[in-house]
Amino acid sequence: MNRKFFLNLASLVISGLIVSAGPCMAQNPIIKGYADAHMKIWNGRMYVSAGKDSSPEAKGFSMPYWSIFSSADLVNWTLEVTIDPKDTYLGPGYGGCWATDIASYKGKYYFYFSNKNEATGVLRADLPRGPYSDVLKKPLIPADLSVNHEYDPTLFTDDDGLHYIIFGRDGQLGKDLIHYQIARLNEDMISLAEKPHDLLTDKPFGFGDKNRARDHQYFHKYQGTYYLSCAGAYMTSDHLYGPFKNERHTGQNGHSSFCEYNGQWYHMYEWTCEPFGIRSYRQVSITYLHYRDNGDMVDDVNFLQSSSVAKEGIYFKTGVGNYSAAWDKIEAEWFFKRVGVLVKKECPEGGFEIQNIHNNDFLNFPNVKNLGTNCTVNFRVSSANPAGGSIEIRQDSESGALLGKCNISNSGSSTTYQTISCQLKNSAAVANLFLVFKGGKDELCRLNWFSFSK
Repeated sequence: MNRKFFLNLASLVISGLIVSAGPCMAQNPIIKGYADAHMKIWNGRMYVSAGKDSSPEAKGFSMPYWSIFSSADLVNWTLEVTIDPKDTYLGPGYGGCWATDIASYKGKYYFYFSNKNEATGVLRADLPRGPYSDVLKKPLIPADLSVNHEYDPTLFTDDDGLHYIIFGRDGQLGKDLIHYQIARLNEDMISLAEKPHDLLTDKPFGFGDKNRARDHQYFHKYQGTYYLSCAGAYMTSDHLYGPFKNERHTGQNGHSSFCEYNGQWYHMYEWTCEPFGIRSYRQVSITYLHYRDNGDMVDDVNFLQSSSVAKEGIYFKTGVGNYSAAWDKIEAEWFFKRVGVLVKKECPEGGFEIQNIHNNDFLNFPNVKNLGTNCTVNFRVSSANPAGGSIEIRQDSESGALLGKCNISNSGSSTTYQTISCQLKNSAAVANLFLVFKGGKDELCRLNWFSFSK
């Protein structure tokens, strides 16, 4: 069996696992053979739009169609729809289905897509899973709109409900001070309400330089600050149109998007698909994203991919939304869902923790595997509350079967930590655990991590 046949066969097997009808089971990578993934949340599900890399044998970036996947737990992913360029103004057989993004307004869904690095089109549907139709039958943002490149769209909705499209390539060769561009959309979502503005940065060529322009941008907002990113690099601004300043890095390269779901932040990124090691055949993975108290973004390195197996995150293949009682500890900031006023903040003991925990707040950790029967749970907590509080461990919901209860005493201050324990009444099955906090008024405690023992 020759190498070319093997690679093509492997490519078909990988694609088949992902695009088969119905749900598919995956951790990291969540999608193989795809790239440029963007996330959106609707009706309690995460939707991911991405372009399909054709084959490990393809020369250059050959991408024959787009797909939209969705998940409610970030573990089981369902292919919702495949969008063929023959159903757009591009026509059949087109191989330049580059980055995409989706937006929603007044019950309609809009799929914005790249025509290679030349232009951006738009489709419309009644549901996020489609079917989508080409409403303009021409580009929304044509190639000759400006001296920039009109591709790689990000759709952003500001706090006032206005919609914007961000696109282009910063630092275009030979064009000083040309950056990504932003334009407000009309209410029809298929026309521009203004002439595009340059998203200026404090560097002459944005994330690129005079010898190398950079594409794969993304745009989002966190606690009143605008984030303009390029793969894992990013800059911030207090103003929508910038200037964006102070380039930093999350820790992971590759075309990225950032999103909040169930109170948790995620960083989705693409990188070379293993075992092929070919940059034009990629895979999509996801990690937890944390914000430092000063607003800096930090990837959780435990869930990152690396070109070196020795440097790969210890839980990269496990992926988000999965946990094991056999781990040394489960960090509180890895929760799948939070409800209440509790927040993720930096921890004096290092890393991150959950603070501002009040009565009836709860955290959800589904898919906890390897639990022993009637095991002991240990919590690393601090508490400055004179009355202390308690942590109820419940199954399947915040009001589900009570497996155990740990009492929290005053540790003296919110920066003085103690480890408390209690025995559970549980069976040795995969658990969907809810940590429900009980007590009086004010902040009850802060939670750094928890673990299990026999």
